[in-house]
Amino acid sequence: MKISVYGNTHYAWVTAAKLAEKGNEVMLCVPPRQNLLVALDATREALLPELLEEQQLARRLRLDSCICGSGQVHLLADDYTEESLRAAIDAIVAERTSDTFIVVLTQLAVGALQRIRAATATLGLDGGGRVFIGTLPLFIREGTALADFERPALFLLGSEDAPLIDCVSEFMRPFMQQASKAMVVPLAAAELIKFGINAMLATRISFMNEMAALAEKVGVDIEMVRQGMAADPRVGRDYLQAGCGFGGPGFAHDLLTFARTIKEELDTAGLIDAVLAINDSQREILFRKIWRYFHGDLAGRTVAVWGAAFKPGTASVSNSVVHALLQALWAQGCRTRVYDPQAVDALRKVYPDQALLELAETAAEATQGADAIALVTAWDEFSNPDFRVLAAGMRHAIMFDGRNIYDPKQMQAHGFRYFGIGHGDVI
Repeated sequence: MKISVYGNTHYAWVTAAKLAEKGNEVMLCVPPRQNLLVALDATREALLPELLEEQQLARRLRLDSCICGSGQVHLLADDYTEESLRAAIDAIVAERTSDTFIVVLTQLAVGALQRIRAATATLGLDGGGRVFIGTLPLFIREGTALADFERPALFLLGSEDAPLIDCVSEFMRPFMQQASKAMVVPLAAAELIKFGINAMLATRISFMNEMAALAEKVGVDIEMVRQGMAADPRVGRDYLQAGCGFGGPGFAHDLLTFARTIKEELDTAGLIDAVLAINDSQREILFRKIWRYFHGDLAGRTVAVWGAAFKPGTASVSNSVVHALLQALWAQGCRTRVYDPQAVDALRKVYPDQALLELAETAAEATQGADAIALVTAWDEFSNPDFRVLAAGMRHAIMFDGRNIYDPKQMQAHGFRYFGIGHGDVI
């Protein structure tokens, strides 16, 4: 099938690569004046650059800097507002010569697609063919997006139009067959499902962080509480890990959009506002613990920061928790030595002239002469370093663990003071 994919986003590149891999003829349309190579960074998605190159050599994928692609099927995966999405659809519609299928992959506020669909309802009466609009929310995570696209936990299509449903089912059949669950629902229902899933995950995270704060106050290890809660099948174990807050560009943006929608439609602040407020506070928790331990005397000290990416498996520092920590430490005159296996280049671009920022080539190098370690991102390589060797090279053997990946008793045996999130010593 001939398919045009629009956007210079992770969604767009992954979608174009995977559809081409299945034998479709795909044109990837990037807005003029944008860098076509922005998504080809292998650290953002392992094997994606190779797959893109392979599909271009096979002539199944073509890149073009254009506003409007070709064919009947158009997948819109850029960072749209309602206005810019409407403009993109108008451009596609103006060029149509037959029935046209427009499928939006990125998330807008609930109701936006319904309004656009209503505005195009009369098209087709001019003889140029009908216009069908649907949504295909993608549940893919940066770092594992190719695998998530290939075998989705949920395949969700939002549409009330049988021709569009049949069309999407045809070119997405290889992925629908691998999905744990496939659903076709009305447009607004698909939007609410996507928002609802993200909001529920965020709620669980913020709830556990609030529980961790309470656990510290009453002298209980939050890990014991987490294990007890996870043992109940009505609760389960996923997204129950206390930590220093969640981040990431798409996740946070969707939550903010959802919170705004609730306020506009229900005229109430809503639960998600509380979830976001807890997370904003949690993003500062590592700094507060460090500040209290050193009684505010941070000027001239050095903190080794392990991890800068917003999550393991990606090089992106967009909306990462690390920013709140670094900026607060710098405001106190504290030097920071950061190591991340993938994200140091991205961090350097954000803070090119920050004198208090050093970038280390290894986790061990970051700790040399440091007063403490602050773990921000739970990369696998941080799981079991030689802590006795690290402690010998530090001014003070102190660990502030923002992801609760270590055992407090083992850290004590290695010579470290250990402060987790509701876990370990309390400060």
